[in-house]
Amino acid sequence: MRILEEIGIAIPDDDLLEQVAACGFPVSGNRVLIPRQSYRRFIEAERARNGNSLAAEPRPVEIRGSQIDLSMLQYHQHVHDIETDEIVPFTTDRLIQATKLVDVLASRGLVGGAPGCPVDVPPPLQPIVQYWIAANYSRNGKNPVAVQSEVTMPYVMEMAEVMGRPIRGQTVFVDTPLSLGSESLRCVMRFKDRLTSVSVGNMASLGCTVPINPGDAYAVGAAEVVGSAMVVKELTGLPVSWGIRICPIDLRHMAMVLGSAEDLLLIMANREVTAYFRGNSWYQALGGVHTNAKFPGPQACAEKASLMTAGAMLGARSFSPVGSLSLDEIFSPEQLLYDIEIKDHVQRIVAGLSGECDPERCLKDVRDAMESRIFAGLDSTAAGYRDFYWFPQLFERQLRASWQGDSSSSMRKRSHDLIRQLVGEHDYELEPELRREFDRILARAKAEFM
Repeated sequence: MRILEEIGIAIPDDDLLEQVAACGFPVSGNRVLIPRQSYRRFIEAERARNGNSLAAEPRPVEIRGSQIDLSMLQYHQHVHDIETDEIVPFTTDRLIQATKLVDVLASRGLVGGAPGCPVDVPPPLQPIVQYWIAANYSRNGKNPVAVQSEVTMPYVMEMAEVMGRPIRGQTVFVDTPLSLGSESLRCVMRFKDRLTSVSVGNMASLGCTVPINPGDAYAVGAAEVVGSAMVVKELTGLPVSWGIRICPIDLRHMAMVLGSAEDLLLIMANREVTAYFRGNSWYQALGGVHTNAKFPGPQACAEKASLMTAGAMLGARSFSPVGSLSLDEIFSPEQLLYDIEIKDHVQRIVAGLSGECDPERCLKDVRDAMESRIFAGLDSTAAGYRDFYWFPQLFERQLRASWQGDSSSSMRKRSHDLIRQLVGEHDYELEPELRREFDRILARAKAEFM
């Protein structure tokens, strides 16, 4: 409350600052100050809306059962090329091939459209081409792509209407620390008459944009998010949801280190602290599986596997981003296959096992196995083997001798061969009438931005 009352939220846009002042907020320079009485009323209303249901402990979860789903980010601007083993720009052609792979892998629990932005077209056109590719090459690509550009937004909104997935909510991102006035806010203000809700969030970095002490960091994070939510609600007149997010950063490289041990702890704290301010119940479960690794391999797999296992044991059943490297800069088809393999491994862990014992069945199996002194040949073993064991598609389990007998092919080679095979199996096509509408919108956008 003192941070909001004495320091406030910066509004660098003069027009927006005038609108904020007109809503009744005190202004000092370019900062809006929020009196503690206003803050208290807002928080009390939020807690009442959530039933004042905050508990000292997280909500219990059922560990066993339910399928794990995977999803991807849309922001990658580079891709790992399996032909050259290099990181290259995500062009339109490369994005089409990656989207075909994503579509075919939907049968293994992957949800998503186009996993990146085509950088061979001008920036305002990139989300439009991305949405066109997602809709044309992925059966899960009908949802609109994320966009925060005022000039691009009308085209994406029109495409979403064509798909029957109209955009009714947008996110405003806080320019941490304690500043509000990003492109995302201008988008919301321009199109607020077409929206039904707004969300507000931050990505503050511990020791960089908020204090290094976690308790102090959450005080600043809460101030900038809650204060911004109050301002946005008054400016738009729309229902506003919000959440506090503190992230780790490696100050030696000035890079966020999502996927680190500290990130796991902060994600859990983010949920609890946000629930405290909003007055809602909360889960410990976490679904982030980032990595800073630049190539598929040991670091990426170790970080993603540890995070997914911890999250699943805490009850999470949706994980993202898969196939991502260097946080959200690089998409890797190879890492995507490893991430799906990790998901299946973790799915088997959370399925658990039964300790039920049927005396008659057990005695019969023992008698039947006495002649060979091994249970592997029994009909009961053949019937139950596939129910109990999970069989990886890429991970190796055979002993060295049998592995050598299979030509000793490396996992990387097998994954690259499988990627080519899966892309070749792609057979999805968008309905012709929708394709014609998307082509028409894309042609207009190209005429404006090319």
